Amino acid sequence: MSDRIIPLHVSEEFNEEDSLAFTDVIVVLYLEGLPFHTHETEDYYESGPLTEAVIGSFALGCAVGIDFQKKIPLVLQQTHPNEIEYIIANCTSALDEQIKHAKDTMQVLEPEDFVDELLKALEDSENIDTETAQNAISMSFEYGLIMAHSHRSAALVLRNAFDRSQAEALKDFEEENDDELPPGPDPYQTLQSLGAEIMEAYESDIGFSQID
Repeated sequence: MSDRIIPLHVSEEFNEEDSLAFTDVIVVLYLEGLPFHTHETEDYYESGPLTEAVIGSFALGCAVGIDFQKKIPLVLQQTHPNEIEYIIANCTSALDEQIKHAKDTMQVLEPEDFVDELLKALEDSENIDTETAQNAISMSFEYGLIMAHSHRSAALVLRNAFDRSQAEALKDFEEENDDELPPGPDPYQTLQSLGAEIMEAYESDIGFSQID
């Protein structure tokens, strides 16, 4: 996928006993349970459910970034070593333009609007290979982190908007108006609660290395 929102960098420096980076944990949680099929040993994901996971991971990034501001550089350092300032500056510039456009057009802020280009790229393909799916979720989550870093108030609005839509989807599911449970690692939790649970577990089981 070209023109990535966040340039994916496979870190060779982060290899402490083959520990998972925090972003990798998010990827695993969001890919788990998504429908896929295997063709010639390669797994392919359906674009529809994957786009929902991308939106959810972006909103979770906003939530984690809001509650764990000081962890943002540590998370980004794992996947983009020595490139944190560049990544944040690059993404903040794009976010500035997106937020300005929303204000100028009096548009209600919704999480999907900020990962629209990524969603369109996924929707153009009926089935998505595993690497592309992983990249999409990792990029959207880290974009959400940077949203919280550079535009905290907007990140709050987006987090709350996602939680409201999730609550409405759960209500429809429980009232049998919809036969599918909303996607996500745990749709019954708010993003704030889910983010705190993941962070607590990660710090307990793996932990972050401090930036020199």
